[in-house]
Amino acid sequence: MKKILYLFVFFISIWSCAQSKYTAAQVEKSADPQVIANFIKYNPNHPKTPEFKRKLFAVINNDKSPAQKASVAKPTVKPVSTSKLKNDINRDVAKNGTNAKHKRTEDLLNHLFNTDTSSRTAYVQIVNRSKCNLIVKISGKRFYNLDVPANNQNFILLDKGSYTVTTSVCDAKYSSTKNISKDIVITLNAPK
Repeated sequence: MKKILYLFVFFISIWSCAQSKYTAAQVEKSADPQVIANFIKYNPNHPKTPEFKRKLFAVINNDKSPAQKASVAKPTVKPVSTSKLKNDINRDVAKNGTNAKHKRTEDLLNHLFNTDTSSRTAYVQIVNRSKCNLIVKISGKRFYNLDVPANNQNFILLDKGSYTVTTSVCDAKYSSTKNISKDIVITLNAPK
């Protein structure tokens, strides 16, 4: 009797493992080809199997309804023209001796590794923790505009002194007067 009971439990466990772990409702909502194929494999006699086969074919071939196509942004990738890139680099180097982005990075690294406390410049980093892109206006001895992308950061080197920092964080105004005498980090959060 025990042998029959063990044999019965063994076959039930094999049968339960052989069944699809997805329901028809999950397959209807899913766009994952593995989920759809798993259901079709283990439920070939289900009434919705022909519909799921068509859906699997469409998912594999990237066939989407017009509404789905409109909701998905399609990035375009153009091949990089190396000759154009070389011309741009040569133009930048001829224009100011080096690429402007590299010059900015060079200036920052020189400032950060400079141990001279009498340096006239200060490093200001703006950290944007909001979902909005920012344009930070820094006015004082000189006037600066700094673009800071959403959930990102940017920096600027400026002369030490008193500055007014203004921006609009997702339509909330921010204004502050800062006496910048050393390197600082300003963190801007989204309004609550």
